[in-house]
Amino acid sequence: MSPTYRMLHAATRRREAEIAEVAHALAAARCAARLAGLGTGEFVVRELLLSVIDEINRAERAVASLVSTVSRDVVA
Repeated sequence: MSPTYRMLHAATRRREAEIAEVAHALAAARCAARLAGLGTGEFVVRELLLSVIDEINRAERAVASLVSTVSRDVVA
């Protein structure tokens, strides 16, 4: 007897792709903010960019939480 594999529904695949796209956009935004911070010597600008990076990291954690929730929903 061969093992069976259930293909994910189109809606599930689409949701996972959208979540991955958001995660990639956040990673790109973080890199851009870091590069901008390296290019300036002004304290206020650097502090604002660090704040932006913190918010991006927070958003990425939320996306990671969504991914784990989607994975649990698919398995259940």
